[in-house]
Amino acid sequence: MSRIVRRPIAVSRWRDGEPLVFQDQETVRAIVDVIDVWFEMGCWWMGEGERKMMRVWTEDGGMMDLEEDAGQWFIYKIWD
Repeated sequence: MSRIVRRPIAVSRWRDGEPLVFQDQETVRAIVDVIDVWFEMGCWWMGEGERKMMRVWTEDGGMMDLEEDAGQWFIYKIWD
């Protein structure tokens, strides 16, 4: 089961252009594994572009999908 949250995160460390450590509200999370990376196309007729998506495991055991949209990173989905 999962839930879509789409809330912004502040990335504090990078590796090869991808987030390595980020802050989610008051919690700092480190990514320990990137499970998958893919791209999704927005509504082109509304001017939306391509978004980069990453499914990651964090050091606290969380699995979540991160989204990069126009240079801003978000937690898009949290998996239970």
